[in-house]
Amino acid sequence: MRHVMTLTITSSIGLVSLFAVDLIDLYFLTLLENQAIIAALGFAAGIMFFNMSFSIGLSIAMSATVARAIGAKQDRQARGLALNNFVFSVSFTTIIAAVTWLFKTPLLALIGASGEALLYADQYLAIILPSLPFLAVAMSGSALLRAMGAPKLSMLAMLSGSAVNVVLDPIFIFWLDMGIEGAAIASVFARIAVGAMALYFIYARHDFYCPFNFKLFVEHLRNILTIAIPAMATQLATPFANAYMTYEIAKFGESYMAGWSITGRITPVVFGVIFALSAAVGPIYAQNYGAGDFARVRKTLYDSCLFVTGYCVVAAVIFYLCIDALIIWFGATDDAAEFMRFVAIWIGPAFSFYGFLFVANAAFNNLGYPLVSTAFNFAKATVGTVPFVMLGVNYMGADGVFMGNTGGNLVFGIAALSCCFYIINKLDQSPISTKNYA
Repeated sequence: MRHVMTLTITSSIGLVSLFAVDLIDLYFLTLLENQAIIAALGFAAGIMFFNMSFSIGLSIAMSATVARAIGAKQDRQARGLALNNFVFSVSFTTIIAAVTWLFKTPLLALIGASGEALLYADQYLAIILPSLPFLAVAMSGSALLRAMGAPKLSMLAMLSGSAVNVVLDPIFIFWLDMGIEGAAIASVFARIAVGAMALYFIYARHDFYCPFNFKLFVEHLRNILTIAIPAMATQLATPFANAYMTYEIAKFGESYMAGWSITGRITPVVFGVIFALSAAVGPIYAQNYGAGDFARVRKTLYDSCLFVTGYCVVAAVIFYLCIDALIIWFGATDDAAEFMRFVAIWIGPAFSFYGFLFVANAAFNNLGYPLVSTAFNFAKATVGTVPFVMLGVNYMGADGVFMGNTGGNLVFGIAALSCCFYIINKLDQSPISTKNYA
């Protein structure tokens, strides 16, 4: 438990700081007292979530491939895999960023954006989308530092982004009078800062250098894609569900959309530890799997579930007690404020069961069952979201969007966890051999 908590806390500080960049943007933009801008951030987040998911999936591939090589004492292969993961991540996300930029306006309209909110969201995405490769380097670099056993350096790299954003946001938004475009520019610089700091720690402090070799890149690409493709596919399921829920919320008007946008920026900061847990335990699963120690694999899963439950209870209580202060701080009124109060009541169960799904998926990805992770995430994003949300909206209106999603989290969180324990027991009872990356 101590190892799980240490890695989770250090990596969560870094990850939460990344989410805090978006929250800082939101706070400064609420000072403009324009509800259309706040709603626009919610629509923009729906599109950005897809792009961020590619970066998360690529960081999972970085962590899993390099951690296994480190666990198998293959230093040269670990260095080569790290470099080639970076090369693939930058190349792939550059293409994704270009395609998304070209179709940003119709994509925003597809999830319900219109009028001023559509205009502001389009302006925001036009600036921030080209920075996706920097985000990929930042997230993969942080994942690599954790896999190398340097979680504190990963945390410091992430914190540098928040520091840059705090300084630049008021300058661009107010002093240069650039509004939402200024917030986007500040976020771009924040992503660059995180990526640069991570690379400095990896190659200057840890001397993890390896010369690029195209032949070796092609050889490693199969190992990378084996993890990256299902991991990215798995991560894309959640943005699909989020986009659908955004579409449903948008039907109830700009005020509800503003409330959805605000809660969507606050909750990742409050519950970012849960997201960090799934990333932090990945190397633990991978290294113990490589060593054939399934007792520790099983204990890691059990400890992770206990941590999720305990953290969500504490965080949910604090969130509920602070909700009125948050409503005032972010200037939410009318339907936006009421929606935020409703979310505060049910946020604990929602993230607890969602956390179980995250923990199970981390195990699937690092134990050689990435397709199972993909299947569970897509099932949750489709049959675990759409019918539940439709039913919720039918009986509870806008509040039913969140409540329906919570019901889906419960069903699929428990199912994924049960399947994960079954797979670990199955692996433990059969002879395995450590995968060789040579």
